[in-house]
Formats: sequence, C-alpha cells, structure tokens
Amino acid sequence: MKSGSSHRWNPVPGHSLWQGDEEVGTEDGPQTVSGRPTRQFVPASPAASPEVWRWRGELKRALPALWLFAAARLTGVVMVTAWSLHLGRHPRNVLGLEWDGGWYWHIARYGYGTIVAAKSGHGVIYNDLAFFPLFPGLIHGLNTVLPIGPVNAALVISWTAAAVAAWGVYAVGELLHGRRVGLALAALWALLPHAVVLTMAYTESLMTAFAAWALYAALTHRWLTAGTLAALAGLCRPNGFTVAAAVVTAAAAHLWQRRRDGRPTWRPSGGSGTSPGWGCAHTT
Repeated sequence: MKSGSSHRWNPVPGHSLWQGDEEVGTEDGPQTVSGRPTRQFVPASPAASPEVWRWRGELKRALPALWLFAAARLTGVVMVTAWSLHLGRHPRNVLGLEWDGGWYWHIARYGYGTIVAAKSGHGVIYNDLAFFPLFPGLIHGLNTVLPIGPVNAALVISWTAAAVAAWGVYAVGELLHGRRVGLALAALWALLPHAVVLTMAYTESLMTAFAAWALYAALTHRWLTAGTLAALAGLCRPNGFTVAAAVVTAAAAHLWQRRRDGRPTWRPSGGSGTSPGWGCAHTT
C-alpha cells in the first residue's frame, strides 16, 4: 500500500472476509505489505448467505444456554439410568417405552387402531387416537431412512427437539430481556420437576421447540413462519393448539395497530427466516 493512502477493510459475508475500498495490487494485498505478512485473507463460501451468517452468530451466543441445558438433562439421564439398573431394567427401554412412549412406538410400527381395556375394568378403555400423529410419523420416517429401531429413533428426535427448544426458550428470553434472562429461562426449563420427559420418548420437547420458535417468530413479526410452527405444534399435542391461538391473537393485534397507524398491513419477505431454514412473509 502506498505511503499516505488510507485503506479501510470491511467484512462482507458471502464474498470474502475483507473487501477494500480501492483496488489492491498483487504486491500489496491483505496478505502482505512490503513483503511482510499481515492479515490473513480467507475467502468465504459463496453459498454462505447473510442469513446463514446471522444464525451462526445467534447459535454461538446461545451455546452457554445449551451447555447449561445439556448438563442438567444429562444429570437427569444418569439418575434415570442408575434407577433403571437398580430395578433390573434396561435404561433405554425406560426412556423410550414407558407410558406414552409405548403408545408412540406402537403407532410408529403398526399405525392407529389399537383399543385396550383398562385393567381396573368399569368399562374404561384406552384408544391410541388420543395420541397426535406428528411424533410417531417422524419416528417412522427416521427409522425408514436410518434403520436404528423405533425406540432409538424416538429418543433421537426427542433429544434433538429438546436442544432446539432450549435454544428457542433462550432466544425469546434474550429478545425480550437480555442474555441473562435467556440463560435463566433455559436453565429453569431444564430443571422443572417434570423435565425428565424431555429426554424420554414424549412429545413435550418437540411441541415446545415449535412453540418457542413460533413465539419468537411472532415477536419479530414473521407471521407466516409463526403460523407454520404453530400448526406443527398443534400436530404434536392437544395443548399445541394454544400456540396457534396465541399467534392468531398477536397477528390480529399487530395488524389492527398497523391499520390504525395507516401503514401497510402485509408485505412479502424473500429469504428472511425467523428460525433456521425458514423463509417467511412479515410486517415491520
């Protein structure tokens, strides 16, 4: 670089890590100045869009919360394992086949149509139609693509969804009240008395993942994403429908406020996702 000239380097995601304001020659570039190495020039992947870069940063900020959540739930799994071995049972079967898990396993393998009479009698029956279809459908799909068995597939889905849900809980807390609140919410959710089901073949973790990110989408006015995630939450558990009700109420209130202010009520947004991998339409 010539003496007396000023050159400013700016990060440009999707092109390269550094981009200058003036042409750089072959001798004086970002790697060498007068034959001496300076900053390292690292080309970025052309496929790395600004949205991908943004979500990488979001995930990096959420990592402490995810570590807290994982530590708490791993402690729970160790305790369940110890108690299962004490009872002479396989820990995986306790985590994957107890109570609701057994019903989801049966639906994933054989479909719906099972009716079981209660042992207590009195005309009480149990019907598998009480269990919503998304979780067993995912179990069947994963086991078809990756034949690891329905029990293992159910646990993989539940544990993965729990991590995504913890990220969503943190993201909502951080958005509203800052990073410390996000960390506290993720930790408290992992330590709830019934949090053991988050690492079992239950639908709580999957429904909470959709619910948390639907709430985040609604708070950031990405209504198509919020509606899609709310609908998926409703396919997990009966209380998932409350997520849809919350999203519809929030969207109606937001549109009423915009109309009262004389602003447009809707505009499309290309490639502006709210949660990883989701494009949507939104208002601001």
